[in-house]
Amino acid sequence: MKIIVINNPKKTLVMKKFIVITALIIGITNSIAQTTALTVKRNSGQITQIHQQKSNIVFAIDATKGEISNIYIFKDIKLAAQFMKNGDRRFLPLEKVSLGQHSNVSVFIDSYNSIEYAKNYSNYSRAGIVGAVTKIDNYAFDYHLRIGDNSKIGIVGKLKKVGTHNIAYQKNYSSYVRDGIAGKIANLGTTSFSYYDRNSFSELANYVGKVSKVGSVDVKFNKPYARTEFKAGKIEAIGNIKFEYYINTYQNESMGVVGKFKSTSGSDNRVKIWFR
Repeated sequence: MKIIVINNPKKTLVMKKFIVITALIIGITNSIAQTTALTVKRNSGQITQIHQQKSNIVFAIDATKGEISNIYIFKDIKLAAQFMKNGDRRFLPLEKVSLGQHSNVSVFIDSYNSIEYAKNYSNYSRAGIVGAVTKIDNYAFDYHLRIGDNSKIGIVGKLKKVGTHNIAYQKNYSSYVRDGIAGKIANLGTTSFSYYDRNSFSELANYVGKVSKVGSVDVKFNKPYARTEFKAGKIEAIGNIKFEYYINTYQNESMGVVGKFKSTSGSDNRVKIWFR
């Protein structure tokens, strides 16, 4: 069999251009896909905050409480994406607006020309949102009223919608109430949030009610197996990124580093991890 090699400079140039363009597209796609960032405390191995980008808006979520704490409205998507790379606070908008006296949520925006508040209507009064911010420029804020099961779930007065992004919360199922999941954020736009229910592992390792999934990214905790107590209940993996801790050896114990963060391995284009 004869192998024929075609030495065509034009075809070679076209192929090189194709490879370069493909690499750029992959890079851009990966960058765009990283709209989720998890803040992790290294040695405790716990997630403290979740940041979720939606267009030019970034939502900061308290990972323990499962509720929105801050909303950052950037001038454009590029600035929001730049902030999502490593959480550099120098990119944050400057002006702070508290959404209301009964809300712990603050909005950060560089500047605004108009602001509107909830009128003293009876349904707003029952929900405790009279005087709450309902609009900043073109960004509207809607809240859950005291209707249906909202009181039982514990979401009366909590955000229902920001701009075009709907916000839903976990229902008050008996198991969710027992495990501290009821009332935590369930959906932010198209991004879903799941939490660990109570079982023998999660109860012993103390990760009942902690986040188990953000979008398509799984969050796994180390189970309380024998001779691995030093890392039980600490993050085992976020997506494809694995966490390692110093094992229980005589030398590590003498150094006082047993159970402390050691390293991560792997990568995942869906999520950013910010260490604090």
